[in-house]
Amino acid sequence: MRVNRVADERGLIGKIMILWLALLVAFGIAAWDAGSIMITRFKLQNAAESAAFEAASTYKTTQSVNEARQTALDQVQQDAEGARMTTFKVDPTSGEVTVSLAKRASTILAGRIDFLRKLTKATASNTSGPPTL
Repeated sequence: MRVNRVADERGLIGKIMILWLALLVAFGIAAWDAGSIMITRFKLQNAAESAAFEAASTYKTTQSVNEARQTALDQVQQDAEGARMTTFKVDPTSGEVTVSLAKRASTILAGRIDFLRKLTKATASNTSGPPTL
């Protein structure tokens, strides 16, 4: 007696392999985008810290807000290229400088999907006083 198969199973392994490969690519892209966003946030926070400190140091020696602002801009471009300074404040009584930065992370997919685009925007802010000796 011969058993009839209900469905033809030829090519099933190939279909499963394609499905797994597609899932692997999707997870890889998600990991790449998440890593890019986290690295951008980390670099932006470091840039805000160093820009605020350098600007406070410049303000302490020159008492010029414009020179302090230029020092902060130079430091931001050195540490986080492409970031823009959204806020720059100097407290003339204490010499503290506040710097806020914003930058969009470069991603493969997240920046192209409307509801994920807000996740690619990184912001950082820091306040630093002049160095004490």
